[in-house]
Amino acid sequence: MVEVTAKIHLLPMDEGGRQSFVFSGYRPNLRFGQDLYTDGAITFSDREKLFPGETWQVTIRFQKPEFVQEYLKVGKVFDIHEGLRKVGDGEILAVF
Repeated sequence: MVEVTAKIHLLPMDEGGRQSFVFSGYRPNLRFGQDLYTDGAITFSDREKLFPGETWQVTIRFQKPEFVQEYLKVGKVFDIHEGLRKVGDGEILAVF
């Protein structure tokens, strides 16, 4: 298992984002590059939920990091998806 610290931003509803908040433990699809999707458990250290339109620093745990190992570097950006719909984006700040 690999953990990263990232800054994520959930798109507001008027930009195609979610209609409701997400709880700590949220497991969306994370897209690196054009076609590489994986999932990761996103946790918030000092709050329980994040609302559309907000930006927050989080921890993401990857169960199968070997699929995205080359992308897990400080400064790499990724998209947050639910199915085919993009609902947010993020940037890796630290890798553990």
